[in-house]
Amino acid sequence: MKQPVFIIGLTILMNLSLFGQDFISPDKKWNVRLIIDLNSVMTEIFRIEGDSLVNSMSYNKIWLSNDSLSSSTFQGLLREESNTVYYIPPNGNEGILYDFNLEIGDTAYVNNVFCNDIPIYVIDIDTVEYFGVSRKRWNLGENGIVEEFWAEGIGSLNGPLYTKYWDCIICPVWELLCYHDNDTLEYIMPGETDCYINTVGINENNTENNFSFKPNPVKKGNSFYIETTSKSNSIRIFNSSGLLIKTIDPMNDNNIRIETNTFEPGLYFITVKTTGNKVETQKILIE
Repeated sequence: MKQPVFIIGLTILMNLSLFGQDFISPDKKWNVRLIIDLNSVMTEIFRIEGDSLVNSMSYNKIWLSNDSLSSSTFQGLLREESNTVYYIPPNGNEGILYDFNLEIGDTAYVNNVFCNDIPIYVIDIDTVEYFGVSRKRWNLGENGIVEEFWAEGIGSLNGPLYTKYWDCIICPVWELLCYHDNDTLEYIMPGETDCYINTVGINENNTENNFSFKPNPVKKGNSFYIETTSKSNSIRIFNSSGLLIKTIDPMNDNNIRIETNTFEPGLYFITVKTTGNKVETQKILIE
């Protein structure tokens, strides 16, 4: 009798690890990269702190800090009910921020920090793993083209309040850089190694890197070569959606040939971890 009970309990725990992640929690922090132009890149930090009562309903406050937690600006109120997150922007009315009940083919209308009633369309739903945590993921877009992802417990990979922001504002660009829960890093944008960016311009390949590759770009079906100047512990290749495509681990050869037959055209990130746990990342385009 003990074994069936154990199996049932294990199944419940597995289901919770997949789909039991609430969105609203004071333990969470979202670092969002804000690209104003190629000469102005900075970090926005979102956190949830404090509560409020509106029409006898309890809400949590969400705050935004620019590059530092020393000062914050109020970004609105959140409440969560039955896997749906409701949002009241400053000086605005309540609408849906996230509906984690949506199925493939569903259409919904959501709010972001800029405007209300933005149409979204669910093209696909899959499961991804970030830092050992499996999360349900919604693929949003139109005409079969994925434009944005929601990850369960994390929200939009544009940033927690930025679902389909381009419907309301043309420039700049927001991208979720990192996500922490209880000070534990649970998501980092593919190709990045730092959760804080405040720089002029965006770093590209340079001669100080411990690895290089060529050709770049490369035609699909052809090969490219990764050459390292020191022994590598691992090489990983991610697509632009953050999915791990290929792992070479460990490495004994300093000149690696990569076939691209199974790669779809697009931008990819190559991450090399060298001895001393130094991680470097570069971009490659497959045409």
